[in-house]
Amino acid sequence: MTVSFTRNGPVATITFERAEKKNALDRPMRELIPRLFQQVQDDVSIRAVVMTGSGTDFCAGADVREMGGGGIADSMARVEILHRMVRSVVRTDIPVIAAVRGVCIGVGWSMALASDYIIAAPDTRFQFAFRHIGLAPDGGAVHLLSQNVGPIRAKRLVYSGRFVSGTEANELGLVSELAPAEDVLGRAHSIATELAASPTLSLKMTKRQFAAAENQTFEEALSTEMVMQPLMIRSEDFLEGTSAFKEKRKPSFKGQ
Repeated sequence: MTVSFTRNGPVATITFERAEKKNALDRPMRELIPRLFQQVQDDVSIRAVVMTGSGTDFCAGADVREMGGGGIADSMARVEILHRMVRSVVRTDIPVIAAVRGVCIGVGWSMALASDYIIAAPDTRFQFAFRHIGLAPDGGAVHLLSQNVGPIRAKRLVYSGRFVSGTEANELGLVSELAPAEDVLGRAHSIATELAASPTLSLKMTKRQFAAAENQTFEEALSTEMVMQPLMIRSEDFLEGTSAFKEKRKPSFKGQ
């Protein structure tokens, strides 16, 4: 199994299990990952997910040895599989926390950027290396990077193809939090556990608002709120949250 799926209560962990290749994603892995994220999406008892790599690295990107060859149709199919994988992270409507250390290259970096939180070690090595192998970016790299740092900085990073340390990525706003390499996974699980104890429906609706905001006007965003808030007020978690506030106690959210 080159991608593992484990659970600890409401927190699921998806781990790239190809440490000897720095967790480079071969085709079977790229096909399996969307199925695992769909499993997460379909299971209402899962309330947060951690994504990480085995060994000392997060992901060295797509397996370069599989690139090239075949015809146009085969190449298009490979890209579609890649897109399906990144899309599965973006469209998972519970929090996804990427625990990143070692190398995080190419579509590996796209997968991290598609997450809600990125916990990284200071010496993590991020890179979009497409120019070094004569390819244009894929995996939504340009979109995800531009969305986070703006087109000017994104162009500098992608055109140069240089490595970006975890420390620099944090300064650029591309990392949620830094932690020592040995603590990255533990910190990611700590955040996932905290989020899993939160009102799940509230986080889901909030995540959908962020996704929609990319293409919305301000008035359209307000219209979205007009649909969401009346529904949220009828949720069990809203009733629990307001009752706990009035009773001056800690709420116990069930994700309902």
